[in-house]
Amino acid sequence: MRFGNFESTGQELLGEGADRKTFINPVDAEKVISATKEGAEKDTHRQLKGRFYLTKIVHALLPKNIPNVYQVGESRDGIQSADRQRISHTTGHAHLQKARQSGGSEESARKQIIEEMGEGMTDVTLKLSDIGLGFNIDENVGNYTKDETGNMHYLESFSPWQADATSPGGLEVLFNEETLRTAIDGIPDQETKKECVKHLGRLMELLAEEQREQQRVQEEHKMGLMECGPQVKELETILAPFLMEDALVMLHAIKTEEEAEKSNERKSAEIALTITRNRLAILKNKTNISNEEYITLCQKYEILSRAVGMVNRGVIDRSR
Repeated sequence: MRFGNFESTGQELLGEGADRKTFINPVDAEKVISATKEGAEKDTHRQLKGRFYLTKIVHALLPKNIPNVYQVGESRDGIQSADRQRISHTTGHAHLQKARQSGGSEESARKQIIEEMGEGMTDVTLKLSDIGLGFNIDENVGNYTKDETGNMHYLESFSPWQADATSPGGLEVLFNEETLRTAIDGIPDQETKKECVKHLGRLMELLAEEQREQQRVQEEHKMGLMECGPQVKELETILAPFLMEDALVMLHAIKTEEEAEKSNERKSAEIALTITRNRLAILKNKTNISNEEYITLCQKYEILSRAVGMVNRGVIDRSR
């Protein structure tokens, strides 16, 4: 583990991506240190450890394609880093890194890398898919290079999970455990197989711990939320008169700015929209409203919003 503050001054910058910079290890030139940039999204502590174990396993399965990882850590100043095997860059890859560091166009370098790699990138991607990592690959050409012996390398480490965009508080696992176990079973060297089984066991423990932690946080969050019932009922009462068929027909019949200024009903509807818009933000962030209830209220808001429309060059525009 790396303690203290992370100090990159004096270290030779080897490469740079959207979230990380890679330096030659000043102690061992055969290794590199990949460190998160300031402001980049960081792994949780368990996720960082899981990245280490998963990358160790994938390297053992594909040693000619995946650089080894030796340690990961987080410094006192919040920089997360990984010490990894150094892989030589092709001319195109070096060209790409120079373009990134200078802020120049990367297009010619990308084309050069694709020419250099040939079918190699696809081959490595398929190998990763075969061992259960198919949805854990960033196919940016800058993540691939070829060493002096012609071996194709995928340079990214492997995040074991990420936040599930479809399920608040949930985790999306980025490897297939069953497929990975099957691949490990096929390792001929018994010591390497034993080590990978150990790594996978620890990885699954970390995943279970992270899932329990996420569940705990979600439960605490729910306990601290206000009851949504009274506010939902109040909004339903405010919106109801304007969502009746005759009210909507009347609002849609208003075509000009002049007609809108004369309509007290439209002015009342605009007030209802303002109240609803403000309350929806509170309901979403500070109450225990369900997704279904929230979506229903948003749909009613949109119906009334389209009926009211907006003034655009003297007419009522309902195209939004």
